[in-house]
Amino acid sequence: MAMTGASAAAAPTLTALSGAERAWRVGVGLLVAALYIAVTWFIARSDINVQGLALVAAVFGMLALSLDLVAGTLGLYSLGVGGFFAIGAYSTTLLATNLGINVFLLLPLMIIVTGGFGIVIGAASLRVSGLYFAITTFIFTLVITVLTTDLQITNGMQGLLGPDFPSFPDALAPLGSPIAWAVMLALFVTTLMIWSIRHSPLYPVLLAIRDAEPFAEAAGVRAAPIKIGVFAFSAAIVGCAGWLFCFLGVVSPSQFSWSVSLNVLVMVLLGGINTTFGPLIGAAFVSMFPVVVSINPWLQEIVYGSISILAITVFPEGVVGLAKRAAAFAQAPATPAGRPATGETEIERLDAAGEATVGDDRPAVAAVPRKTEAAGGAGAAGEIAIECRDITFGYQMGPRVLRNVSIAIERGHIHGLIGPNGSGKSTLANIIAGRLRPATGTVVIKGRRVERQRPPDRARLGLRRTFQAAELVGDLTTRDNVMVGAYSLVPAIARRAVAWRFLRSARRDQSFMEARAANALGMVGAADWAGRKIGDVPHGLEQLTQLASVCVADPDILVLDEPATGLSAREVEHLANVLGDLKARGITMIIIEHQTRFLFPLCDRVTVLNAGEVILTGSADEVRADPVVRKVYLGE
Repeated sequence: MAMTGASAAAAPTLTALSGAERAWRVGVGLLVAALYIAVTWFIARSDINVQGLALVAAVFGMLALSLDLVAGTLGLYSLGVGGFFAIGAYSTTLLATNLGINVFLLLPLMIIVTGGFGIVIGAASLRVSGLYFAITTFIFTLVITVLTTDLQITNGMQGLLGPDFPSFPDALAPLGSPIAWAVMLALFVTTLMIWSIRHSPLYPVLLAIRDAEPFAEAAGVRAAPIKIGVFAFSAAIVGCAGWLFCFLGVVSPSQFSWSVSLNVLVMVLLGGINTTFGPLIGAAFVSMFPVVVSINPWLQEIVYGSISILAITVFPEGVVGLAKRAAAFAQAPATPAGRPATGETEIERLDAAGEATVGDDRPAVAAVPRKTEAAGGAGAAGEIAIECRDITFGYQMGPRVLRNVSIAIERGHIHGLIGPNGSGKSTLANIIAGRLRPATGTVVIKGRRVERQRPPDRARLGLRRTFQAAELVGDLTTRDNVMVGAYSLVPAIARRAVAWRFLRSARRDQSFMEARAANALGMVGAADWAGRKIGDVPHGLEQLTQLASVCVADPDILVLDEPATGLSAREVEHLANVLGDLKARGITMIIIEHQTRFLFPLCDRVTVLNAGEVILTGSADEVRADPVVRKVYLGE
């Protein structure tokens, strides 16, 4: 998709500012690193009480960050933190003490082992979600706790004395405690990696998996491997924390019980879920509270519990979220950023200005590249892009929703799909897009049988789809939602995410994706809303954002499920212009729609469904004139 309009004009500015922006970021990074080194120096040279308190808080900060990565971005509330923590701590202690293995060799081993356990537990438990996922991970922690309590090798409830951390050489002795430097370095690296993930294109994809998984998969995202990978990465961080924790004293079962997992969850919620620094604030508070507030233990628990409950119920966004809300309130402009000052939509603004209209008084649509036959575009006349043959489908033991449905869509055509409610239109669209698998029959896309392929596989064939009820992420801006649609255009985003902000290739790919998203929003007439969260935009803009999110990938085939639902007459007219422009560029479309006045002028062919069967396929005029269709669908 060529960069035009506003996105093209913005590119030189981004390039010109990149040098100054890079210098500013390097300066800020050096300042943060210097301050962190100063804090670490202070901790490393402090007395044993201060040092122990700070290092335990730092280790729990790693645990909180790891849990927030899966709970905040994927909505998976894991209670397996205690289990992975115990594996890292006990394994390091036993192998170092009994076998004399160098502790630094054990660090990568603990990361690999706990990450491997994360893959196994994740693959098994991520088949379920919500409460069932929490229970599955809770049982894992419970099993590990029972083993550490009952096994003779772990010395039962008395626990094991952790190994000594290697000392600094004499020349570095003035630096203080080496374990303090190790713990603080690990916390810094963990924070940096998670910060990088949150500023990479993987972050909106993770939120899309959390809030709108069908949307993510339709964009080419393989949700299950990403979930397992993130969960395993989180487990590896916990394993590293366990490796560090065993050097701080005694390793005993009570330190890794299910209550520890709950405490880590409280840390995340207190500080602010789905934030980088919130879990660190929560970890510091929960870890230090019993020591700083040294009162009657029973009263201490009451005070701690009351503060936690009050904070979570009254301020569910946590400390960081509350601070952000206060800052936004203090700096709120008269007109929200990213919204036209007049309060009108981009479509209305274009019409009113009269600057962006073409000869037939239609709103202008930004150019997209015209498809060629080699690129999978219009191709030869009569070439079939999608063919469904004898599709039958039913939900479990219920009646058949589709009965021997056959339909062929020519490449470069707009093919309408109409019928009364319950006729099977959306079910057929879901079968074509891969959300459902037919009981019998075949689906062929661009010459390939795909009925057993999932939505991400079909997205990679150039098929994208929208949904009847917009599947978007309310917490993301319209631009970030559209960037989810460009995920499959850039290789290895997930693997590079932990170091995304420090890779030259990643910065180049980020600019590419942002330019594509800006161009796609401009194409559908929503450029001025790029910075607004999707939960704050009008319904018409939400529908246009859906369309932009599929067009950003330059697809060959679009499946649009009732794209005009809820739109005003002007917005429907604008949508028709956009779809007509896409057709002129060789994109094949299947459109499910009830508004025949909008649909029929666009369509080359129309298929009518009734009670799960095809009753007619023909031109719009033939369908309109057919007496059976007029009786069944048009009510005449």
